[in-house]
Amino acid sequence: MIKVQRSPASILSWLLQQIFDNMLAAALLLLFSFMLLQYLPGNQVDALLTSDIGRAISSEDYANTTERLGLDRPVLHQFGDWLTGVLQGNLGYSMLHRAPVSEVLSDALPWTLTLVLLSLPISLLLGAFIGLLTGMHPQRKPSQLAFTLMTLLSSLPSFVVALLLLNLFAFTLGWFPTGGGAGLSARLSGKNELADLIWHGILPLTALCMHSCVRYFYLAYGLAQQIGQRAFIRYARQRGISGWQLLRHWYLPNAMPELLSRLSSSLPGMVGVTVFVEVVFSYPGVGSLMLDAIHNRDYLLLQGALLVTGLMVLTGNTLLDVITAGLTARG
Repeated sequence: MIKVQRSPASILSWLLQQIFDNMLAAALLLLFSFMLLQYLPGNQVDALLTSDIGRAISSEDYANTTERLGLDRPVLHQFGDWLTGVLQGNLGYSMLHRAPVSEVLSDALPWTLTLVLLSLPISLLLGAFIGLLTGMHPQRKPSQLAFTLMTLLSSLPSFVVALLLLNLFAFTLGWFPTGGGAGLSARLSGKNELADLIWHGILPLTALCMHSCVRYFYLAYGLAQQIGQRAFIRYARQRGISGWQLLRHWYLPNAMPELLSRLSSSLPGMVGVTVFVEVVFSYPGVGSLMLDAIHNRDYLLLQGALLVTGLMVLTGNTLLDVITAGLTARG
């Protein structure tokens, strides 16, 4: 986060440093993704050739498959071959889905991206709005009640929030579907109507926003306390400015740069929470794919999902850093 120096040179230096850090993180992510298959129990050959109900595999078949997959080569050669394939878009073949991993992920990523891209601004605006209102008048009973509710919400894990919403609004009240991303008629026809998609996405999005807005609430609450001590706020109050006008024209413009600068640091946590929420609601995103891959020992799918998700986070962080630098340069 850019705090003190605001010259164009310092902003550019900060931005280049952030880009370099993200590139270094991407390189480490590639290395970790490759090593994941090296240290998981069993290997690709075990997952391909063995099962609980399958016939016994001969040592000759095992050796031939190992050689065909290149697993008998030195680790550095395996890493080079794998990295070359990744750069060409080849993430391997999913045994579970009987399709290339890249195709399976291309079907799941839009669902996850939709939840993340919608929840980021909603969580920011909701948390900032409630936090600023609470921080403007912390001694009032509505503010104390809001602070108590936010504290309670912050103590609940994301999957607990999702389960509570699922039980109340889906199972008990029956207002929303219990899972999935589209209705049966939409899946059979192959056409996902917008209303049906929204209906299935409301509860996952609500769970994600409820969990994520808490961090912005506490930040906005603290900023409101600081801003309220400044001379221009006291002057505005003396002029009779209060309520929504004071919030919109005085508190919010002074708090928003600090709030926006936290978006990049909150993105990894947002993606992690999305994975759990997708599992609870059986939402057809990357989170559900990861769970299925773990249950079925589809290691290549798990590896591809972790790699693509990590690169998505790093790319988002870089874009947000560029936006933050642009806003800072403009003052």
